[in-house]
Amino acid sequence: MTAPPEGTLVELPAPEDLTDRQQRGADCVFCAAELLTGHVTDLGPQPLVAHGTKVRWFPRACKPGCAS
Repeated sequence: MTAPPEGTLVELPAPEDLTDRQQRGADCVFCAAELLTGHVTDLGPQPLVAHGTKVRWFPRACKPGCAS
């Protein structure tokens, strides 16, 4: 798994608009393709308020396609 280049800003879709698999990081947050080991870009922890509680979610994307 790799992270996007330092200082890169990627606009993410709203978590509530994603499927369960996209929210869990099993599918790309942008195109919903299944993510396979070695072909993933970790987009880093993102803050989120869910049910009144501050949490973090960990979106992932295709490598290099959707995250670039």
